[in-house]
Amino acid sequence: MLTDRVSTYHLGANPSGVGRDRKATLRSWFLVKWFDLLALLFLTSATAAILIPLWSPGVPNPGDFLMSVHRIYELEKAWENGIFYPRFGLDLNFGYTAPLFQYYPPLASYIGLTFYRFGLGFIAAAKAVASVSLLFAGWGAYVYARTLLRQRFAAAIAAFTYLLSPYLLMVIYERGAVSESLTWAILPWLVWTTHRYFLTRRRAFGLAVAALVALTMLGHNATALFVAPLAALYAAVLAAMTRDSRALLRVAGAFLLGAGLSAFYWAPALLEMNLTKSTEFMFSGGTSVEANVKTLATFAQTSPVALYAGPERFRFALWPLLAAAAGVIGLVVARRRRPPLLWFWVGALSVTALLQLDLSLPFWQHVPFVRFIQFPWRLYGIIAFSIAILFGALFADVRLTRGRSLWQPLAATGLLALFAWLSLSNLHPDKLPIWEAFAEENITQRAMWERGQIGYPLFGDYTLRTLSIDDRGLALSRPVEDPMRLPPIVAPEKLEVRAENPVRYVLDVTAAHPWTLRLHRPYFPGWQVTVDGAPVNVNAGGVGGLVSAELPAGAYRVVAALGDNAVRRSANTISIVALAIWCVWLLPWRRWWLDVGLVVMLSFAIGAFITYLQTDGRFARYPLTTQATFAEGLRLVGLDLPTTTVCADDALTMRLYWFTDRTPRTDFKIFLHVTTLDDAAKVAQVDTMPFDSFNPMTRWEPGELVDFPQAIPLTGVTPGRYRVLFGLYDQETGQNLRVENATFILPGDRAQLTEIDVVDCTP
Repeated sequence: MLTDRVSTYHLGANPSGVGRDRKATLRSWFLVKWFDLLALLFLTSATAAILIPLWSPGVPNPGDFLMSVHRIYELEKAWENGIFYPRFGLDLNFGYTAPLFQYYPPLASYIGLTFYRFGLGFIAAAKAVASVSLLFAGWGAYVYARTLLRQRFAAAIAAFTYLLSPYLLMVIYERGAVSESLTWAILPWLVWTTHRYFLTRRRAFGLAVAALVALTMLGHNATALFVAPLAALYAAVLAAMTRDSRALLRVAGAFLLGAGLSAFYWAPALLEMNLTKSTEFMFSGGTSVEANVKTLATFAQTSPVALYAGPERFRFALWPLLAAAAGVIGLVVARRRRPPLLWFWVGALSVTALLQLDLSLPFWQHVPFVRFIQFPWRLYGIIAFSIAILFGALFADVRLTRGRSLWQPLAATGLLALFAWLSLSNLHPDKLPIWEAFAEENITQRAMWERGQIGYPLFGDYTLRTLSIDDRGLALSRPVEDPMRLPPIVAPEKLEVRAENPVRYVLDVTAAHPWTLRLHRPYFPGWQVTVDGAPVNVNAGGVGGLVSAELPAGAYRVVAALGDNAVRRSANTISIVALAIWCVWLLPWRRWWLDVGLVVMLSFAIGAFITYLQTDGRFARYPLTTQATFAEGLRLVGLDLPTTTVCADDALTMRLYWFTDRTPRTDFKIFLHVTTLDDAAKVAQVDTMPFDSFNPMTRWEPGELVDFPQAIPLTGVTPGRYRVLFGLYDQETGQNLRVENATFILPGDRAQLTEIDVVDCTP
């Protein structure tokens, strides 16, 4: 119950803007709803106009934006392999993989994947996420300002001011930070639902608060460290104003539920951060807080037109500061007619601005976790939202029905037009020097790996501590004299790959002596290896810190799989229970014993479904048993061939599984030849190093099992039946490596891989 000291009017408890007393006419109701519709249509149209340059060919930033594109690409690759919540990016680090989704918030990638599966390309999908974010940012600002100010025209002014904020536009156009753009879309909705839940106690708003807290954490965890506490502090201020501690407890419960819903991501990301070298990257050099705080003289840009390039681009734009000053002055002058909560946004603006200055360094250096934001200017979004609300409040007394007051809406419209010009003048791609001509066909594994060779943060940001070289070194040859070469192993007599996907291998083994198995995957807690169901010790081995296990002599089945460790299992359990609570909270009845029972049953059901998704049914490939042994300890142990009937002018795709008992002395090349059945003519061929030449064989460790895809173009091949032959050769001498054992050995140290039928598929 609100106290007499603070009225519902001053808290913005009535969202209609016209007074919803019982005598309100149907006509007035339609008028306000009509204004809401017009406002949202205008906001949508303005957003579309603002985003026109974004949809020009190319990408706004070959760093952050392209990494957002590649995250969607990596998520799609995981889904193709039946891995619906991957911890690792399968193509990162030249096929060795890296824990991309373990540490980077996944929400933007999943939304982007949705757009991709509806037919957009990867680049277009990332642009669609940024576009939707900006649209929902404007809508959210309107809905919240309408509730607080109780005046729809003022709310529209606030929404347009937020929409035109140079920082929100810089996030999209200069930085290309798709995930962060989600934060500034969620912020107004989170504050609004918190406000409404506190005042109305309606279950729907509580559910929305919990969901939005979770989405904030899953959207961009660095800014969530400030946005979620900001909304919580907002609720605390409401509680202080109304002296309603029970309402505060309800809001706190919704926040805790939201934290639980997203625990499956943020808890492992936080608790297992020490497994990577990320903190060294984040807390030193140009990416540290110390390098990005400002002096008072360098806080604001000097140009009246917002700058998105050059040394001043990370300063705060000038016109929003002038709008903020006008808003604060207006609040002081008309404070008796304004909601006291506006002073909260004055405080948020002031504190966040102070955190940009060098005098705030003790805060950044000593308060736990806040350094993970890296760049204090990432909080400009809070400043922008505060300014939008304060500037909108200047027009809270405007009445459009009064003809003599038309100068006020005309003045507001003129100011918005000026703001638009100041914000949008420099947004064309021609004026953005880091805009890169990048087409959809460039989003390939090879193109990503080429960037990795010159240093791609998507690789390096998640380098595990067990990797003893730079991530770029994984694509470089290893010299013979490298002291980190491991000694050869005694190879098993039989090694057959029965089933495989990127996080699970099933092998049948016959070994006369104990031996070491290494997978072409970096070790990460959760990797498990069993021998006939009995677990064996797993650790990191070799230069790459590969999954390594000492296996016994005998005949047995080996299963190696990436599962969850105690941290991830606990976090997953918290999220499952939180999701069950959230779903049960949707139900209308309130019987505590029934609710508890439903939560327990639903938790088990959700857990069982997730377990089902992680069963052996996810195997993407069941390789054929193919054995061929070469000199130098190299052995082909499996072949995945989806089909042996291929259309002419198409490509024959396959996956090869190799095993080596020693590190090869040189980088052998693999040749694949398509020949006539009598071996009289060669009609197609491929000569390549593994992983499209990005993982030379001298990088392979003794006991390593390596699998990679390969394709043979059949351009110009006439329909018929052909042989596929393969082998290895020394690049320096051109000499084929001796074939020691294979089902079909042909002259010249070649082995037959399979036979295929090339058919005419033209209609």
